[in-house]
Amino acid sequence: MIKTTSRIISLFILSLFLISWGWQGHQTINSKCPASFPASMAAFQIWSDSLASNASNADSRKSTDKNESPRHFIDIDNFAEFNSTGRIASTYDSIVNIHGASFMKNNGTLPWATLNMYDTLKVDFQKQKWHKAMLDASDLGHYVADGHMPLHITANYDGQKTNQSGIHSRYESDMVGDYITSLSNYTGEPVNLVSNVNNYVFTYIYTNFHYVDSVLAADSYAKKLDPNYSSTYYATLWSKTHFTTMLFHNASHSLAELIYSAWVEAGSPAFGVTSFILDTTENEISVYPNPTSGVLTLNSDNILKAEVFTITGTIVEIFYDKHIDLSNLPNGMYILSIYGKEGILKKEKILLTK
Repeated sequence: MIKTTSRIISLFILSLFLISWGWQGHQTINSKCPASFPASMAAFQIWSDSLASNASNADSRKSTDKNESPRHFIDIDNFAEFNSTGRIASTYDSIVNIHGASFMKNNGTLPWATLNMYDTLKVDFQKQKWHKAMLDASDLGHYVADGHMPLHITANYDGQKTNQSGIHSRYESDMVGDYITSLSNYTGEPVNLVSNVNNYVFTYIYTNFHYVDSVLAADSYAKKLDPNYSSTYYATLWSKTHFTTMLFHNASHSLAELIYSAWVEAGSPAFGVTSFILDTTENEISVYPNPTSGVLTLNSDNILKAEVFTITGTIVEIFYDKHIDLSNLPNGMYILSIYGKEGILKKEKILLTK
């Protein structure tokens, strides 16, 4: 029990200083995901900026939800059967029956958090809760990215067992921040329908575990050249971990395949279509005037937010009340998406003519 508590406390303290893959890394992985969406999901390209801006919501919850931190890692090399067979039981109930709930909380629940979020996203699609689906897809992206970060799937997560303390932040935050431009060149690859999501998630975790030793070896080599951890250290660490770019690309692609598969399993509902109607005095949302010379008004005070996009899907403004001021934008056609608690309530083309 003392060991369990100590592990959770140490992970919480570490999480105060770290955001896995760095906030830039998570934003990049999430934002690049839609590049792999097939033509049937073209409408979801509009999610790119929102997936990025909500990419670290799961990290933010660590300070308020005591159950959140274990969802971001799995110390898979603390499982005796993994060390002997390279596998563990893939269902949560089975693994708890073998090791106990306390062991699992102490050693992380990342793969099952990923699977649970996939199932949640599928239900969002089925119920056509589009805004919630975007937020849950963002969380799914965070867990998928953590599963592609080698130091999130090992008991030696901060090099504490090999006299390399601090490697966690040096690799995933500092180095990634320095080389984020080079990590942001993913342009998408065709996606396939995932037939067995459980196997899919565990397979990439098993695969990415093999990079743990490579990260630690790169750190040792770089430290010998530059024990002060200055620019030479990070340049060397980057050159010795060339696979990091592949991990980023694979994370974006895996996220795209999982979102696509959840959408297909949900029946491939048309994006933005919802049967939910906001309860206003007119029983519908009106946006006026349209065309507009600058300021739009909504006939409801109960919206969560309104997002304004260019016709090509780039978000340009976000508003949180019923007055939408577009006067600082150039003339042209825009898309206005209005959100309530149940997701997107209205989507309308707006013509701005000043």
